[in-house]
Amino acid sequence: MLLSKIKIKFLSSLRMKKFRDEYKQYIAEGEKIVRDALKNQHVKISLLAATENWLNANRQLTELVKEVYVAGSEDLQRISTFETPPPVIALIDIPETVPDFDEVEQTLSVGLDTIQDPGNLGTIIRTADWFGIRNIFCSPGCADIYNPKVIQASMGALFNVKVHYTGFYELLKRLAALTEYDIIGTYTEGEHFKAQRPPMKGMLLFGNESRGITGEYTRYITRKISITPVKPDRTHVESLNVASSVAIILEAMTRNE
Repeated sequence: MLLSKIKIKFLSSLRMKKFRDEYKQYIAEGEKIVRDALKNQHVKISLLAATENWLNANRQLTELVKEVYVAGSEDLQRISTFETPPPVIALIDIPETVPDFDEVEQTLSVGLDTIQDPGNLGTIIRTADWFGIRNIFCSPGCADIYNPKVIQASMGALFNVKVHYTGFYELLKRLAALTEYDIIGTYTEGEHFKAQRPPMKGMLLFGNESRGITGEYTRYITRKISITPVKPDRTHVESLNVASSVAIILEAMTRNE
């Protein structure tokens, strides 16, 4: 089938959050991300638009998709957020994500307090997936995980990690009441992260790119940790990008020793 102008207009509209929220769907672009989605049984793809060559080369992967359209480069360009359109675009249903607290309470998760840069958020999701984190909690002020920049930066990890948007006051209060459960906050000042014991279960909490962790959450934090420069005299160095901080902390906190 060929894409109609109405379909193109609808798919293009999903660049905007208000339409993603309304239709409960989002766009994934590019060969790797779409292939990852097609191979993941938990991802529901409603529609594929791709070049004829791509469809011929991937026919086995697309057999279960109800709507498959042949699209020319001009059609794909109208939908895509890329300067050069990819050969395939998928329309994916937004899943309902309800936290499984039996799982959360026994594992290590990540909390993100108002992470607003989409590239940072996508990279954090990708990093969390690499280190085996299954749950990420985002405060309402975080970027939308279905923003095209988040999806691209996550490189398909979004399909493997459960991301929950929730108010942090009730969440942290609930988790803080658990026995032997750590809520570890990352700060510019705190105990050095390398001196910390890796927690068997708990939450690693990362704050906003410029303001850090919201002050009201301090009462629920059981440990404050920090990443300091290699040399103490390097006081002129800017603080690390939050996505870099997440990678460093997760490497330390997920090690098996």
